[in-house]
Order: sequence, then structure tokens, then C-alpha cells
Amino acid sequence: MNYLYVINYFEPDEENICQEEFQVFFQQPFTSRYHFSQLDIPFTRSVFIKDRLTILASNSSLTMLLKEVEKLELYSDCFKVIYYKNALTHLDYRTSLSYCSRLSEVIGGDTDLVHPQDIFALTYIEGVYYFGKLEKNNSWHKYEHKPYSYSHSLSIKAARCAINLGNGTHDDLKIIDPCCGVGTVVLEGLAMGLDIRGSDINRDVSYKGRLNIEHFGYDPLLITRRDIHDITEYYDLAIIDVPYGVYSHISQEQQLDLINEACHIASNCVAITHVEYDEAFKAMHLSYQHKCYLRKGNFYRYFYVLEREDI
Repeated sequence: MNYLYVINYFEPDEENICQEEFQVFFQQPFTSRYHFSQLDIPFTRSVFIKDRLTILASNSSLTMLLKEVEKLELYSDCFKVIYYKNALTHLDYRTSLSYCSRLSEVIGGDTDLVHPQDIFALTYIEGVYYFGKLEKNNSWHKYEHKPYSYSHSLSIKAARCAINLGNGTHDDLKIIDPCCGVGTVVLEGLAMGLDIRGSDINRDVSYKGRLNIEHFGYDPLLITRRDIHDITEYYDLAIIDVPYGVYSHISQEQQLDLINEACHIASNCVAITHVEYDEAFKAMHLSYQHKCYLRKGNFYRYFYVLEREDI
């Protein structure tokens, strides 16, 4: 099966982290916002993959494409066919409407332009018509409004990116956020269907984290009050957004100690910092598989996917 993934991000703030996440998912460098692949990735985990088209037929000739679609004998009780606009090739409205109408005629079932159960789409890229079933990724921010949050908490985008950079397409990793705050990373991991839990040393903050995940129907005991140094279980992945000196009285040495401890309780660690720690990590015998940043104005968050070097 072939797929067309449509990538969307804000330049320049999100470009760097989007392209790094893309490389984790597809195991190749980012080249285009319209990416063809045979990989069936869990695309709804990403905040940058806008839509996916499962390609059912393709041809440089619309007439031949219609014949191919007719052979598929598609049926849907409730569907519509749309022209999927792209930034690479433009078709005028009348032409695209006519093409979609002709495709609708060879699909069995009933059309519903307002509330379709299935959306079929036609698009035209670099001289080839592509037809398939369109899936939209528009529910990733459903937990955006939590009962409790802080101004310096990770955004949903940052939390999901951190998870994706470390977890990739895996479904079976055991994940922990050992400084989870009000639980944004934990909540987004749970929304992705992952095995994730969290802890925080602060009684009030961890309590609010439990209330947040319980609000959306998850087990509040997945978040506990605990010092990172007291964690004895071992995980596949740790995700740590270290407290910043801007918001709390914590030195860079203390930040590095938290990251070092997170690397002791997991095979890999995604560390989120507000300064670059390349040299410090090298001195700590930590190497990174991926490094990228997410920018908001003049504020940068750096994402490192760390692993401990063999000494």
C-alpha cells in the first residue's frame, strides 16, 4: 500500500523539530511537505502530519485513472469525493469539480457532501493524478484544555514531539516522565495509547497532574509523588523537561544531575532544556541520536535523544 503524507508546520519556529521528527518516523531526511511512502506509520501521533491519503489508484491520465477506480468496485453508504488542493500543482475550481463528479459516478453507495463517513480525494502532483481515501489528523489537540496548567508548562506540541522523538513508531515501550509536572507528557502519551507514567517530587504539582489525567478518564495513580533519585524501576524511555532557572531556583549543575539520573533509569532519554548542553553531555559520557529545537519568539527549547556511552 502506498500513502501520501501531507506535512504542515510554521516556519521558522517549528521547521527544525518537524524535520527531525520526520526523520525518526520515516528513517530518511525530510525533502517535501508531500511525502510518498509505503510505511503505514501512526500518523495521528504527530502534530505536523496534517492529512494522509491512502492511494488506491494513480495515473498520468484521468481517463485511465477513472477506469482503474471503476475496477476497484468501491462502495460506501455515505461518502463524498473532493479535490485535495496542494501547493505544487493547481487545478482550477471548475476542472477539479468536474473530475470529482466523474469519480463519484463510479463509486457505489450514496453521497453526502455535509456529513460523509468516508472521504475520497483526488490530487494532482507533478503530472500524476492520485486517488484514494483521505484521513484527516484533526483531533491531536483534544486534551489542550486541562483543569490545571502553568504558563511554563510544555505545550501539547512540545510534549508530543518529545514522545515521538524518543518513541518513534513503537507501541510497546515502557515510558516514564520522572519530572512530570501537571502531566502534559503523560496525558499525551496516554492519548497515543502508550504505556507511560509519571512522577514529580512536588506534592501539589503531582496531585494536579493526577487530577488532570483523571479528568480525561485515565487512572490517576499513573502519576505519583516521588523523587527521581528514588525510582528503582527500569524503563525503555525517560522524557524529562528539566526545571528552568528562569522559573525555579535550580542551577545548571542540578539540571544536569536530573538528566543524568533519568539516563540511569531508562535505556534512552529525551531531555528538554532551554540551553545547549552538547559539551556537558559529552563530559557525562552521554551521546545523542537526535538533537533539534522548538522556538517561540526568542525562547528556545532544545530536545536531545540521549543514550549512555559504553565506557
